[in-house]
Amino acid sequence: MNKYLKLCVLFVFMYSIIAITAAETPFNEGEVKIEKSGQSGQTSSSAQVKDESQKKADDKFPVTGTVETSNLRLREWPWGKVTGMFSSGTAIQVIGEEGEFYKVTVNGQTGYMHKNYISIPGAPASGEEPYYPGDTRNGGHLEKDDPETKGSTSGSTSGTTGGSTSASSKEAEAALANFKGGKLSPAEFSKLFGPVARESMKRTGVPASVTLAQAALETGWGGSSIGDAKNLFGIKGTGPAGTIRVPTKEFRNGRMVTEYANFRKYHTWAQSIEDHGKLLQNARYSPAMKYKNNPDQFAREIHKAGYATDPNYSSKLIGIMKANNFYQWDK
Repeated sequence: MNKYLKLCVLFVFMYSIIAITAAETPFNEGEVKIEKSGQSGQTSSSAQVKDESQKKADDKFPVTGTVETSNLRLREWPWGKVTGMFSSGTAIQVIGEEGEFYKVTVNGQTGYMHKNYISIPGAPASGEEPYYPGDTRNGGHLEKDDPETKGSTSGSTSGTTGGSTSASSKEAEAALANFKGGKLSPAEFSKLFGPVARESMKRTGVPASVTLAQAALETGWGGSSIGDAKNLFGIKGTGPAGTIRVPTKEFRNGRMVTEYANFRKYHTWAQSIEDHGKLLQNARYSPAMKYKNNPDQFAREIHKAGYATDPNYSSKLIGIMKANNFYQWDK
């Protein structure tokens, strides 16, 4: 009997040890996630795709690149402070990319250079003039937290005026933002684009009447803005929303020919108007700026400077301004 009791006591003791050991064993995190496979599996899959995409991007770099323009700026961050200037032919090390910039190292410095002027194996420099936000064209910079440094799609121009934009101009920009495209009557076109062209004139000096006439001529009164590019002025190159390649008619050696060219894309119509004003502030068009108060002569000067190849371009602009009294927006 004693022997039987001892065996029972031993059995109970061993069972207690096993139970305590099992209770203190932590949950296996992997097993718990498997029970919730409906959600965790999706997260895991997304993370895996992201990791693979990042890996592919990282696999491209580092590579040796070459500067393909004179005086290319090196910036602290995309559209950031300028820390150096480098001439054509300078060899650089490209270590990454961010939006329209390459992250590079050159002469012991690390910073950002615009992709359009850097050649790397398999991706030669396009050489196309990019869209310059703010005063970056003249060596200015944007702050790190500015949406434009991250490829913002807002396209708002109100921020460039330091908060001084009037309520009426904001209403005009809102009305323009709702425009879906399509041909308008001259009166509708003037009412929609006039206020924004006038605000641009206050910032850039480009007569609003010329801005309106160019937009009307280039788009056929809003009927065509180069696909979905929202490009009102036929400006070539790369814009804040990228580029679009389409056929275009140009005068070459006295005759009209069809060519393919890259045109700037914009996120908003207001962004296109802002870029147009900045373009005409280039040194190339400086003779025209002497005639800010004479829209007809301003049109002749930008034509002479090579804005368009059509030999009748300035005459067409002046005709549109006079026929539709676009001069009213210059006041």
